[in-house]
Amino acid sequence: MSRLFIVLASLAAFLAAPALAQGTPTPGGTAIVVLGSDPEHLNAGISTGYPVGAVGASVYSALIAIGADGAPYGELAESWTVSDDNLVYTFDLRPATFHDGEPVTAADVVYSMTDVLAPNHGRFQRAFNEMASVVAPDPETVVITLNRPYAPLLSLLTVFDAPVLPKHVFEGTDPLTNPANEAPIGSGPFRFVEWVRGERVVLERFEDYFLEPALLDRVIYRTVPQDVARSVAIEVGEADLLWGFYMPTSDLGRLEANPDVAVWKGLTIPALYFMFMNTDHPALADVRVRQALMHAVDREQIVAQAQGGLGEVAGGPFGSAYRYAYGEATDYRTLYPFDPERARALLAEAGVGDLTLRFVYDSARGAFAAAAEIMRDNLRQVGITLDVQPVERSVMVERVYGRDYDLTMQSFTSGGDPAIGYHRIYLSAAPGSNFVNASGYANADVDRLLTEAAGLADQGARAALYAEAMAILAADVPTMPIFDELSTEAANAALNGLRTNLDQRDGLEFVWFGQ
Repeated sequence: MSRLFIVLASLAAFLAAPALAQGTPTPGGTAIVVLGSDPEHLNAGISTGYPVGAVGASVYSALIAIGADGAPYGELAESWTVSDDNLVYTFDLRPATFHDGEPVTAADVVYSMTDVLAPNHGRFQRAFNEMASVVAPDPETVVITLNRPYAPLLSLLTVFDAPVLPKHVFEGTDPLTNPANEAPIGSGPFRFVEWVRGERVVLERFEDYFLEPALLDRVIYRTVPQDVARSVAIEVGEADLLWGFYMPTSDLGRLEANPDVAVWKGLTIPALYFMFMNTDHPALADVRVRQALMHAVDREQIVAQAQGGLGEVAGGPFGSAYRYAYGEATDYRTLYPFDPERARALLAEAGVGDLTLRFVYDSARGAFAAAAEIMRDNLRQVGITLDVQPVERSVMVERVYGRDYDLTMQSFTSGGDPAIGYHRIYLSAAPGSNFVNASGYANADVDRLLTEAAGLADQGARAALYAEAMAILAADVPTMPIFDELSTEAANAALNGLRTNLDQRDGLEFVWFGQ
């Protein structure tokens, strides 16, 4: 593929960047967005946490953004080229400034990737491992050279996985403790104003944003821990936007009946809900016990009751949304149907009886609480006691990824490619690596197959490698995939321009209030 073609393609992608909703946009106003839990901090470069990304998507910017159609377009990158061997990506930056007035340069991009993201960001780490070098030959150019082709690279250069941080603020400090983590300085469409922990994060329009300034004057992220209070806030007009991640699904019907509320259901980025099983636990280290849990938990009941039907029971280690990464031979619905009798037989075979397991989950996720009750009842039928332990999100992260738990329910976005979001569930990882493999599972063959698959752009070639990996994972079941998510959203009916980018949290600069 010629360099000229890539330049033209990238420019075309930029020109095809998201258009605003139909009608004449009206600038001004404040949108209140509901979060179910307080962010751990506000640095999207050191976390893949949902609330951190929600705020960070408006504060920071990145080389690339992904439109609603899944196509990349230039954000900080005005254009880019790719070498014929798919190893060298050259990005030409557009003029931009950080919120403190300092210019954004290629040195900021390189520093962010090498010194902040690579050691601390669960998804970006995988991409960085594929990079031979990241350099800035001049202040307007970034060159990434890969060790071998890596298909999802562009999708990993967005604000959620590669936000650009100000080198002059972070250099010489510990990025995990820098004060800017609580008062972030980015170059995105909104600048940070205030964070009242447990209550709100306030952003206002950045007038010097390098693309078109945001239409809204302000965005306020309001923390509402109680499920029912989130829906009520939308219903009575105290909030304007509630994403499905924090949506009480039992309230959807009532919200849909409200003429002042617009409810959306559909597919954006495939996301998988699953249960980590800590293989450091003596019983869970036995594959027969993990297989028994697969048979003991009624995943269809969880989708129907805890999730209000908004999902499809997972068909394999990566769910079933990516057809080239799914195979009928490793479909969990066939291999591990709900079968308490089979579960009891496997537990007996493993010599396990009178087992108590700690189930740790984010207390802000109401659907998780409902799922926990279903699981507790299911497991009681096979002789397992589930000790349900809801905890505040930051505590959950520390415990789960430090492996101080037995079972936990988690949700991971795929990021638009299995290599971005799902590989990290199964690739070997040390304890303490947030939002990656918390089960302790390690299999050299799985590591090799997934790593090879990530380097291939051809889906057919990837499918063959995935089939091998899925066969191993389906036998070992280090995690319990529960369901593929159906996305939802409830918003003030006057709010326009939503879901302009692929991730629902992104693109709030395009949002405006109409009549």
